Amino acid sequence: NYTDTADTGADHLCSICFIDTPEYVYITDVLFSDEPMEVTEPKQARMLTINGTVDCLVESNNGGRGFSRNVKRILRSELRNFRCAINTFTQTQNKKTRIFTHSGSVQNDILFPEGWEKKWPKFHAALMSYRKDNKKKNQHDDAPDCITGVFEMHSKKARRKKIKSRN
Repeated sequence: NYTDTADTGADHLCSICFIDTPEYVYITDVLFSDEPMEVTEPKQARMLTINGTVDCLVESNNGGRGFSRNVKRILRSELRNFRCAINTFTQTQNKKTRIFTHSGSVQNDILFPEGWEKKWPKFHAALMSYRKDNKKKNQHDDAPDCITGVFEMHSKKARRKKIKSRN
């Protein structure tokens, strides 16, 4: 799972559960919400448990450390889930550059289930409406940023295991 939190304002929390294979990333579940953290924390914990997630990476920018601590507490005390490891990190790279650089690989290597546009309509709309050349300064980039993070987790795993990229 890769999670990009949103504290307040116009940002959305975006959390993506996936199955990572050497060839592809299969998206299994998405939580895309503009609700406050006290609402999204239990939803996130339930999603991680339902999907059998064993590794969750949370961006610690925008209150992500507090969010991850609360999700971990809910996982352990309320849901009795001790299998999911929650790790945080600080994203220091430029968001727009990351999205643009990995966009081709995201389109080739990340697979969504059939009917995903109906299952997660807000996420689909946010992902499909993002344009690199958009002049709007308030364009929402939470979905493209999070899916880019999923690809980055996938590519780092491939490098660690010395998996060669396909042609």
